[in-house]
Amino acid sequence: MGVEAFDEAFAQLASLGLDTARIDVLWAAVEPAPGQYDEAHLAVLDEILAAARRHGVLLHPCLFVGGEVGDAFWDIPWRNGRNPHTDVELLRAQVAQARMLAERWRGDPGVLGWDLTDEPPYWIIAGTTDAEARGWTGDLVTALRGEDPEHLITIGTASQEVRGGPFRADVVADLLDFTCVHPYPIYAPDLFPDGLLDPRMTHSAAFETALTAGAGRPVMLQEFGASSAQYHPERIAAYDRLFLWSSFGRGAIGFLSWCWSDAELEAYRRVPYVRWPHETQFGFTDASGALRPRGQVLAEFADAVRQLDLDGYAGCGPDPRAGIMVPYEYVRPYDQRFFGLDEKSGIYTPAEPVWNPAPGVVPLVRGWLNAFVLAARAGIAVQFPRERPQDDRWPELRLLLLPAPLTTTSTTLWHMRTTFWQNAPAFHAAGGTVYLSLSADSAIPEMIELAGCRILDREPADQAVRLTFVEPWGPFSPDDTIEMPAFDDDQSTRGVLLDVVDARTVAVDEHGHPALVVADRANGHTVTCAYPIELLLARIPDAHRRHADWYGLYAGLADLSNAREDAWADHPDVTSGVLLGDRGGLVALTNHSPERVEFDLVLPSGRDRVRLEAYDSAIVTWDSPDS
Repeated sequence: MGVEAFDEAFAQLASLGLDTARIDVLWAAVEPAPGQYDEAHLAVLDEILAAARRHGVLLHPCLFVGGEVGDAFWDIPWRNGRNPHTDVELLRAQVAQARMLAERWRGDPGVLGWDLTDEPPYWIIAGTTDAEARGWTGDLVTALRGEDPEHLITIGTASQEVRGGPFRADVVADLLDFTCVHPYPIYAPDLFPDGLLDPRMTHSAAFETALTAGAGRPVMLQEFGASSAQYHPERIAAYDRLFLWSSFGRGAIGFLSWCWSDAELEAYRRVPYVRWPHETQFGFTDASGALRPRGQVLAEFADAVRQLDLDGYAGCGPDPRAGIMVPYEYVRPYDQRFFGLDEKSGIYTPAEPVWNPAPGVVPLVRGWLNAFVLAARAGIAVQFPRERPQDDRWPELRLLLLPAPLTTTSTTLWHMRTTFWQNAPAFHAAGGTVYLSLSADSAIPEMIELAGCRILDREPADQAVRLTFVEPWGPFSPDDTIEMPAFDDDQSTRGVLLDVVDARTVAVDEHGHPALVVADRANGHTVTCAYPIELLLARIPDAHRRHADWYGLYAGLADLSNAREDAWADHPDVTSGVLLGDRGGLVALTNHSPERVEFDLVLPSGRDRVRLEAYDSAIVTWDSPDS
């Protein structure tokens, strides 16, 4: 592929109203031998940048690339088995190359910003630690900024938040100007056992955007897509549309689709395509250059966003009134600064890494993810505040969601610290509502003071979880029931028996035991669910379509806490994302249903009746009274 092909691609991009292209800078091509740069190859890169500049397309260079497709990794021939994240000589080589490229393209208006590499850790190594990831990132950021202080810097990370990887935003975000997500739920059946257009799938980009933003930096949706060898192109287009607009409504600042073109037929005979057939057809265009439906969706999205006054209506970003907590042990596992010991205490060494050396984060992410989807279907936008062990202060929100396993005790990576619960009274005094879902592994000290109830025992095993409401709650009236399969073979998904002390029972289970109870505390409330419904839904394919009415539990939380934003869609299939600016605000609406829906849109000025076609989107703006 010569410069002419890039020129044609950039021309087509520009004709569609698109303004950015991310390109790989192959380490092996730039530096075929230690410290020896291929000037001919660098000249080609200069020509590619010039071609992008001619067409008004910004280039987003991704450095030190070895792998991008399937299991392909184009290694540097002189690595000799060394780890590029830790080997001193390889670190020096990367720093030197970063400086060289930064000097070469210093301040160039055709460059959007630097991407340190694609989807680290490097695919050919294993075992990178958080400290090693942070050290590598810091070295390269320092090198780039020393030569090119004008351009922004990021890392094109994939699945680090949802897999607990060493390059997750909580480890490296403060070193960067913005962070990235590459949501590919199609590759994560343990989190997304769903069809392409199931609501859990189509909320994944918004979920990863919100989760990553909690680390304190803006977030780019830097890769997303699905293969036309596995899904119909029109379904992929609908999937992309929901990804784009729902993540926009959660504050994403950039949107890059993977990838430009399908592989040509000749490439089918070569690795990686000969071994990974689905990778042949992720294109924005097909191999002939014809635009696929997903390409049209991105062009329409770009045109719609370009017409918005983003500074006026979205410049301040999202400001949700509800949150899902992120445990400190997820952010900084085994941080001895907060063990509560001093130098006289002796050497304390946690044995948990020996007992459970690789717990992963899947149960934690399952709880977050399904809570996020339930909240979105109830009209609640959420943020992901981090636990603060230095003072255990709770975030200033109207609703704080603590779905299991956040309430549990067995695996420290997944739950809140014991001292976290002590600041609930201040949260209640400020009018906050806290929601707890419990499992047989839950343990909350002084739970009666917090929730007006306590755990008696594990709930009797049964085939299903069935809640019958005895009081009005959200969309439910007394005697309404909701049901889903039970998974009592695991204490993490088994419910508990509750002893209600000074709370009211809103719903009972199939045995007549309290299943949903509300305790009034100061100016706020605690709502306790005796079942880990989020983790139960996580086990069920297409759960949020097949058991759609469970969103109503969160709708009741929204009503009780007044945690919805100033604009929201009164329909479970329509997700709303509010952004605010100096002039007013906007709401991004996405219909995650295969049917046309009509609904009330609640706005600061009142209610409007809105219609959205299947898998469609809309934007509504409003002006603030004093603008």
